[in-house]
Amino acid sequence: MLLALLAVAAVNAAGLYGIAVARRGASEEAGRLYASDVQGRARALESRLSAVRADLAFLAGSAPVQRFRSATSAASSLFHRQAAESALLLVLRAHPEVVRLAVRGPAGEPMLLTGRRGGIPVLWVSTSPTGGEGAAQDPGRPRLLARLSLEDGGEKATEVLEAEVAPALLVDAREPGSGPGGESCALVDDEGSVVAHTGPIGAGAAPSPRSGEASALGAPRLSAQAAVSAEGWSAPGPWTLACSAPPEAAVTGVEPLSTRYRTTLVLNLGVMAVALLLGGLAARETVRRERSDGAAREAARVRELERQLFHAERLTTMGRLAAGIAHEINNPLEGMANYLSLARDALARGDVDATGRRLDGVRQGLDRAALVVRQALAHADPARSPRAAFDLARVLADTTEFVRSRGEFDRIGFETRLPETPLVVTGSPIMLGQVATNLILNACEAQPDGGQVEVSARKEGDRVVAEVADRGPGVPEADRQRIFEPFFSTKDSTGLGLAVCHSIVRDHGGELVALERDGGGAVFRMTLPAATAAAESEAA
Repeated sequence: MLLALLAVAAVNAAGLYGIAVARRGASEEAGRLYASDVQGRARALESRLSAVRADLAFLAGSAPVQRFRSATSAASSLFHRQAAESALLLVLRAHPEVVRLAVRGPAGEPMLLTGRRGGIPVLWVSTSPTGGEGAAQDPGRPRLLARLSLEDGGEKATEVLEAEVAPALLVDAREPGSGPGGESCALVDDEGSVVAHTGPIGAGAAPSPRSGEASALGAPRLSAQAAVSAEGWSAPGPWTLACSAPPEAAVTGVEPLSTRYRTTLVLNLGVMAVALLLGGLAARETVRRERSDGAAREAARVRELERQLFHAERLTTMGRLAAGIAHEINNPLEGMANYLSLARDALARGDVDATGRRLDGVRQGLDRAALVVRQALAHADPARSPRAAFDLARVLADTTEFVRSRGEFDRIGFETRLPETPLVVTGSPIMLGQVATNLILNACEAQPDGGQVEVSARKEGDRVVAEVADRGPGVPEADRQRIFEPFFSTKDSTGLGLAVCHSIVRDHGGELVALERDGGGAVFRMTLPAATAAAESEAA
């Protein structure tokens, strides 16, 4: 027991050490992944800025803007103005971070002005006599501008295409919930001024830890920065993207070790307590095993008694057939006596051929008697017949002929309605032959003054159905459920025959029921699973 406790303690210590190493490795890996993520966001920011500059350059040299700038007549100016406004709106739709586009004249006055209202690109029309831009230019928001001169034949023109970008949209370009919670990022220009930032407080500052979480983790905030190449904007480049995240981001991509870390000690104490109970449980298990072995021995004894009871019932069935067996053996014995007498006469005459024929007749009589003895022994000990695929119709036909030979059943007519095609089932032909023998004998004994016994079989889907019908008094409806119970009998008998038959059929996966026959009498129906195609081929 002491060695077991020491082993449990060693395993728990190794587990604690493994958890600590895993947490440290997870924090380091999270720092590397976070730095790589910030680098990727910086490159994506450069790509977005380059895309905006490229589209502005294309717009500045596009035909709608150039034609609007050089239009002379009023009609031409109106047409080209609408085309230029459409081009500006298309650029706004393509770049959500661009909040305003304007074409300005030599004095800086707005010639064309587009912006966003509720995030939707719209045209702005100045109502001020001096051409002021009004709400199109919010003086309180950070301004990040890019200006491109409208070239004219390779020479710079006095008109300027001006674009304003929302810096916060550049920094916070990821989908909501895709980054660590509590993250803050700042975009700083070359002079150290903050162009834009995200997060609840200033750029790069570590946010306040959540209640008890950061202190329990005991890890500093994750931080990373990356350079951003940005030329041609109002904030001097290159810029720097600096981001920081709380320490719980170190374990967001791995198994929640923080929870396991806090609960490991409690679990270890529980394991130690369980280890102390192992001795008691082992003792209880020993007692339970002894009881289980005793119950198993008792069950084996009951099964042996059942086997002996079924064997006795089979012998009882053979006793009922003793007269028929004696008759079957007596006939070939009488024939053999006659053949021996004839053979002796032929031998006295010196007729060797006739003597040989008479001796062949004696051999046939011996074979027939041996066959009857083998059938009787097979019914008495069905264990000699292993389970295999066989033709149930053949078993029913042989059993019917076997019972028909009894002299006391001369007044009973036997009728068989069996198909020519085999009805193949899998099981013990001797045990199912015993069921057929009991059912046919019961049908005969139910008609002591003579009657009719009909044996039939057929195939219904994947089942084989065999029926034994008689014209006796039948089975009362109240007794049809109890007739298969052991020791229940409607006549002077042990009441085990039908119980044994029911047990054999159920052991073969089938069903045995008693029904009422039309016109009077009873029908005992046995339903068995049909053999598979492979088993039918093997039986054939």
